Amino acid sequence: MELKNFNTHFFLLILAGVSVFTFFIFKPFLIAILLAAVFAVIFQGPYKFFVKLTRGRQKISAFLTSLLGMIIFVSLFLGIAGLIANEAANLFQNSMKAGDAYNNYVNPVVENINRSPLLKSFGFENLVNSESISNAAQQLGQGALGVLQKTYQGIAHLLFLAVVMFFTLYYFLVGGRDLVKKIMYLSPLRDSHEKLLVEKFISISRATMKGTLVVGLVQGGIGGITFALVGVPSALIWGVVMVFLSLIPMFGASLVWFPAGVIMLLTGNIWQGVVILAVGLGIISIIDNFLRPELVGKDTQMHPMIVFFATLGGISLIGFLGFIIGPIVVALFLTLWNIYAVEFKKQLKKYNT
Repeated sequence: MELKNFNTHFFLLILAGVSVFTFFIFKPFLIAILLAAVFAVIFQGPYKFFVKLTRGRQKISAFLTSLLGMIIFVSLFLGIAGLIANEAANLFQNSMKAGDAYNNYVNPVVENINRSPLLKSFGFENLVNSESISNAAQQLGQGALGVLQKTYQGIAHLLFLAVVMFFTLYYFLVGGRDLVKKIMYLSPLRDSHEKLLVEKFISISRATMKGTLVVGLVQGGIGGITFALVGVPSALIWGVVMVFLSLIPMFGASLVWFPAGVIMLLTGNIWQGVVILAVGLGIISIIDNFLRPELVGKDTQMHPMIVFFATLGGISLIGFLGFIIGPIVVALFLTLWNIYAVEFKKQLKKYNT
């Protein structure tokens, strides 16, 4: 018995097997590699500037660009970590000075809530039980060590991925164009379709980063200023938290300002709570609902609903960095289906008549 094209089939089998094995080798670094590709697109401006400054020395320019990105990342990371550490130290010092954190902080808050005129007007008295809060605090303390350990592991993993990402960014800046040309050569798709996919990747990367950063900074800035004006403790750190939570479209920042406004109302700070809720509902929510689709959806030519589900689904699937990867994958998915519709236009028309 003679098998036709046996060598071709055998080669394709080996190629598929080695490719799958290679995928699992690179799997721990796929997120860092994809982010490096995104940042290679975003940092094209600084890279071209350094190329002109160094008179065409691409390797030096790529190194300076990667160094600039790392400095920005480290500065933001240390700044946020410093804010959190400072707030934690202040909270610890205040509780130590008080002598008994529970009696001097929790009990007054519970009493203020139970004496709230708003609750009494609805017939609710002694709504909050101080004993249940004490038990919850003990359970929280027992799990604090585990949370700290996981946080430390997460930070160490994040720093490791950051090193891999900026290391990869250097080589993408130096030889990224040649790599894209090589992939386009090996791909059986038409060059026009491949260029469309590359253009879509570039546009969605820029739009996602631009939209997310602008919306996050605006929401966090407005929320932090509002908290500071009404006297909420640690307003700056809560503003930073809102910046990160704004990655979740539609209702991200509301996870901070809405409970804060309700707590203010329950503790008798009526005008402060009204101001927080009014700013949250009237300004922060509107900015998220209208600014994000304009910045992201307009440049990517995706419907705001698709942008919403792509971002939220990406975050739920792979975590924090899903706000970038989710919209990119969905945009490429839609582009591939558009290519399919163009390539098989005659067949589709025939089947649908």
